[in-house]
Amino acid sequence: MDFSEVNWLNAGYPIMALAIGVFLFFVVKRTWTIGSLLIGLAHIPLALTNSVAPFRGLLDPDYVGYANGIIRATYPVEIFLFAGFMFVGALICAIMAVQNRPGLRNGFIVMFDFIVLLLFAMPIIARFFAGGFDTARVEFGEYLQFGGVQAFMFEFTVMALPFMFGIVWAWRKLHEQPTP
Repeated sequence: MDFSEVNWLNAGYPIMALAIGVFLFFVVKRTWTIGSLLIGLAHIPLALTNSVAPFRGLLDPDYVGYANGIIRATYPVEIFLFAGFMFVGALICAIMAVQNRPGLRNGFIVMFDFIVLLLFAMPIIARFFAGGFDTARVEFGEYLQFGGVQAFMFEFTVMALPFMFGIVWAWRKLHEQPTP
């Protein structure tokens, strides 16, 4: 058996469990507010949906590539870099959000969420204004695929709205003065 025969969803469960465990470790510390918890939780789906692609891109010779928003990667190193950045960046943003600290560190969340909006959500937002709801398609590998209005609503809800709110929240935290 080679890596092209692996059920990558099953291979991703330990990675996802580790990511959720790290996030929950910081949630349990209870330094968050409702707003910071929601921003943290908004980054978790992005992290989880990108948790397997970096490894599959490097190991699976039959992997068709990484495609999300305007990003298209077919070479293993490209896939590893794009999907890895999304996985690690989203997890870092989620953790920083639930830590709920003011200051410069929130600039990373602003930058990351702006990149996500620019690269991944702009085609979704453009489709919204063009009225192309029924052309959306979501694919999480071979085992979970759906299209149409449901796919558009999923994309918009997961890839656009949370990051718009994340930018606003982190921008406010960026300019907030630390309490002594």
